[in-house]
Amino acid sequence: MPNLEQLTSAMANWVWSVPLFFLLLGCGLVFSVFAKFVQWRIMTHGYACIRGHYDRPEDTGHISHFQALCAALSATIGLGNIAGVAVAISVGGPGAIFWMWIVGVFGMALKFMECSLAVMFRDVRDVPDPSAPALMEADAEQRTLEYRGEPPPEPGARPRARGEVRGGPMWYMQKALVEPLRLSGNPAWVLFKILAVCFAVATMLNSFGGGNMFQGWNVSDQLHKQCAVPNYIAATLVSGLVALVIIGGIKRIGEVASRLVPFMCVVYVLGALYVIVIHADEIPKYLALIVNSAFTPVAESGACAGVVVWLAFKHGLRRACFSNEAGEGSAAMAHAAARTEEPIREGVVAGIGPFVDTIVICTMSAMVLLMSGTWERPPVGAIASIDGDRAVVRTGDTMPPNMEGLYLERMVVDSKNLAIHVLRRRDQELEFVSAPITSIDRGDGEGWEALKSVSVDLSELAELDRERVAVGQHVHLDMDGAELTGFAFDTTMKGFGKYMVTLAVCLFGFSTMISWSYYGEKGAEYLLGPQAILPYKFLFVIFVFLGMVLPKFQTVYDFSDATTGLMVLCNLPAVLILSPVVLRAARAYFRRLDAGEMPRRFR
Repeated sequence: MPNLEQLTSAMANWVWSVPLFFLLLGCGLVFSVFAKFVQWRIMTHGYACIRGHYDRPEDTGHISHFQALCAALSATIGLGNIAGVAVAISVGGPGAIFWMWIVGVFGMALKFMECSLAVMFRDVRDVPDPSAPALMEADAEQRTLEYRGEPPPEPGARPRARGEVRGGPMWYMQKALVEPLRLSGNPAWVLFKILAVCFAVATMLNSFGGGNMFQGWNVSDQLHKQCAVPNYIAATLVSGLVALVIIGGIKRIGEVASRLVPFMCVVYVLGALYVIVIHADEIPKYLALIVNSAFTPVAESGACAGVVVWLAFKHGLRRACFSNEAGEGSAAMAHAAARTEEPIREGVVAGIGPFVDTIVICTMSAMVLLMSGTWERPPVGAIASIDGDRAVVRTGDTMPPNMEGLYLERMVVDSKNLAIHVLRRRDQELEFVSAPITSIDRGDGEGWEALKSVSVDLSELAELDRERVAVGQHVHLDMDGAELTGFAFDTTMKGFGKYMVTLAVCLFGFSTMISWSYYGEKGAEYLLGPQAILPYKFLFVIFVFLGMVLPKFQTVYDFSDATTGLMVLCNLPAVLILSPVVLRAARAYFRRLDAGEMPRRFR
């Protein structure tokens, strides 16, 4: 469907243009300055909060600070950290990581603001939680809502149900802007109502795209390629597991996430640290490369040849926002369910998310890709001749020792497609077309030197792509996203990357799907009411299955980028308008904290 692919690509490029970049970075800078660089409070006070030092069982909410953070992190720590970083470096060069860092640091302030607002203006209703139908009967039996002024439960008593807690950008727009303006007769309420509705729609659409089908496609693709698991079997298993978790609502999502997120982070970080330690003497070199490439073009060599500064900037911001969701408003829906009466406290906890996601996990992935040499991996060769639908690729003379076996395995054993890098104009992204290998001409001897040429079939290329293929163009192994990250690990620990990245993709993808189901559910509930929750969950599980059996994800990938940008465009203007409310509350909160007026449960 080339027309649909072109439409979604155009949508993503239109949304992710200069105005959105300045809005995202500008708000992050403004909030950081006026909140007196709250990032420091996030790293100190936030740590004490997630350890439970300030938890109060009698407070309104469903889940603890730590569970809220894990629920949000289970959505953000995902394929954006594995596949997204590889994509950012492939099309934006090492400099894209620098701009991901910038968004990560400013994102801490953005999440602090939006998640404080989410708790400040959340909606608490005196009904059982409709998002957890499996628990509604028990919830109704034991429900006793506790409000301020009522005596707390006896020590050791089981926390009682709180009814439904709803929050997020559409709710702080509704309660802080739409309702007050409408009561005062100000017609501006219509504008903010439109923003709230647009945000809820974009959230629902993104939950089916980036939070569902994109994750599912990568999980099934990785399982099929690395473990030979048929797509329909993987789809049946994963969609069933997703259904079992999301039927329990935010409580069950928080419980699963609080166990899954720490485990998957430790596994991935330990693997990345092993690669980094082996190349420890090169750390300064690659940190300097990241910074320099953010402001100067990448040299004309390797797989990232000719990347310009604009592409590094553009894709660094896009991938960082897709990864850590700062400014997007999605995490605010999870943090709104936290058990607390202090909105600023939950905002501080939420700010930890972009640090863990972008500054830690994404940097780990980036260093593995850079230190292994994967980002500038040599081409298989160059096109020597074209005869009708057949192109002959003359292979290169040498191959780095740590990549030779991996290249041969993928070409000879796996018969991977080859990616032909077509000519790139300086203001555009790297473009390539993929073609299958038909035959390999080998001479005497062993290893890479024995290869003479490789023939590829051009017959299945679209006419426009076929016209752009020319003699002399470089040809690479067709690897992208998570597969590229696995290749990087394998250059240091052959065989480890294949299974470690497969495990990480499955865990990260699954955790992202269960959290995004909750975000989309809240959007559906805002638009259509509580009766839409069960049909939405049923539809979400169907889309998990479909996403895992569909053959291509580029359209979904571009569509997810577009809806992510729309969520930012709807959310940040409201956060900017309401920021004085948060800043006043933050000054009062930190004044009480510094004066020792907030008792801790333990030290």
